Amino acid sequence: MRPALLPGWGNVTPFGIRAGEQFRPPAPPRLRSFNYVMDWLEVEALGEANSGARTADQTEIARFWGYGPGTATPPGHWNQIAFNVSTDQGLSLSENARLFALLNIAMADAAIVSWDCKYVYGFWRPITAIQLADTDGNPFTAANPAWTPLLATPPFPEYSSGHSTFSAAAAGVLRRFFGTDRIAFRAGSDDLPGVERSYDSFSHAAHESGKSRIYGGIHFQSANFWGLHNGRLVALYVMNRLLR
Repeated sequence: MRPALLPGWGNVTPFGIRAGEQFRPPAPPRLRSFNYVMDWLEVEALGEANSGARTADQTEIARFWGYGPGTATPPGHWNQIAFNVSTDQGLSLSENARLFALLNIAMADAAIVSWDCKYVYGFWRPITAIQLADTDGNPFTAANPAWTPLLATPPFPEYSSGHSTFSAAAAGVLRRFFGTDRIAFRAGSDDLPGVERSYDSFSHAAHESGKSRIYGGIHFQSANFWGLHNGRLVALYVMNRLLR
């Protein structure tokens, strides 16, 4: 068993927001709730390593946005995206300086918000929730000790999704900086060399990044929803207060 990664990161002093707890979401769904069952059934079907329900495109999405250890990480991926867009848009040196400062301030603060949430709630990952479903008190879930996810499970709590928080924060900064969400672009991936995916907006890419973690079997939809929500709040706060 690997040690928990960065359990104190939620207490790091942010660059723009006041504190990691500033945008702390409500607790994850109760294990006996309808919402939990819906989350559980979705990832149990779509996130399994050998899922017959997941499409080839969804598998590609999961791997495309993976960016685990040894890669540029999700913030690095969004820096790559921002670099390509800024080049396409012909930004000046000073414009790039402001864009990349805002982008990375927002994503740094997004990490603090997400890690605060993760270690406050300590919610279990799908692999544990599915293998040990007979302990959750919910009659609509059934334990599957052989279930494994498509992607490797990270060594920190599930709720909320870091990918979703990073991605919504980055997309929010890019949207506000360029004055529109609807800028079409193509993006590559460290995890899938030679593969490019097309997006018609920044929010399109952020939402795909969030869903990728469900397809990968390592997050529930509630973690994705609140990660996207909190990332948008971080971006709005940073853009309204810094480097104007």
